[in-house]
Amino acid sequence: MRACVLVLLLPFLLAGCETTQETSARLAKQGKHAFKEVGLKVAHASGDVRVLRTAVVHDANGSAVVVTLRNRTARTIVAAPVSIVVKGKAGAAVFRNDAPGLEPALTHVAALGPHARLDWVNDQVTADAPVGVDAVVGAGRGGAAKLPALNVGRPRIEVDPTNGPTAVGTVTDRSKIVQTNLVVFCVARKAGKVVAAGRSLIPRLAPGKPAKYHVFFIGDPRGARLTVAAPPTVLQ
Repeated sequence: MRACVLVLLLPFLLAGCETTQETSARLAKQGKHAFKEVGLKVAHASGDVRVLRTAVVHDANGSAVVVTLRNRTARTIVAAPVSIVVKGKAGAAVFRNDAPGLEPALTHVAALGPHARLDWVNDQVTADAPVGVDAVVGAGRGGAAKLPALNVGRPRIEVDPTNGPTAVGTVTDRSKIVQTNLVVFCVARKAGKVVAAGRSLIPRLAPGKPAKYHVFFIGDPRGARLTVAAPPTVLQ
C-alpha cells in the first residue's frame, strides 16, 4: 500500500520540481521591471540654487569635481540633484554622474540653508586628464525652517604615509537629531584656485558626541586655504 502511494505521488512531485536555473530565470523575468535602477537625470535647472563656479582637479589617485553652490532663497532646500558632465581636452564628455546605483551624496546636495553657500565635491570621477566640468542643479524640495546645528571643526593637515596629505578634524552635532551617512566636504584653494578636494563619510553622528573626520585629497592641499562643510542629512 505504501509503495502504491509513492507511485501515485511521484508524478505530482516531478511536475512541481523546478531547478535553480529555472527559478532564477523566472524571478528575473518577473522582477526585471520592478527592480530596474534609474540614473540621475536633471531636465530643468533650478532657479533657486545658483552654480557660482566649477573646478576639476586630477592626480595619480584620480579626479575630483568641485561645484560651488548658493541658495538664492530664504528657505531651506533639501535633496537638490546635481548633474555634472566632465570634459576632456577635445571638449567631449568623459564622465557623467548619471550611472544607476551611485550613493546619494555623489548626485545630490543633502541640504542648503537659506542663502547658504557650499562647495559640493564628487571625488569619484573616473576620467583621465579632465580639463573642465559643466554642472546643472535641479529642483530640490523644501525642508525644515531651521537646519540641525553641526559644528565642523577647523581641519589640520596630517601626512599619511600611504595616502599623503590628509585633513583631520571633528564634527559635533549640537542638535538632538542623530545624523547618518554624514559627508564632510573639504576644498583647498591657492590664490582663489582649487588645488585639492576630497570627502569624508561619518556613518553615524550622535548628538553632543564629537566624531573625527579624515579627508583624503585629490590634489595637494599643503600650503592652501581649506574650507570645510558638512550639510546635515537628517532634518527631523
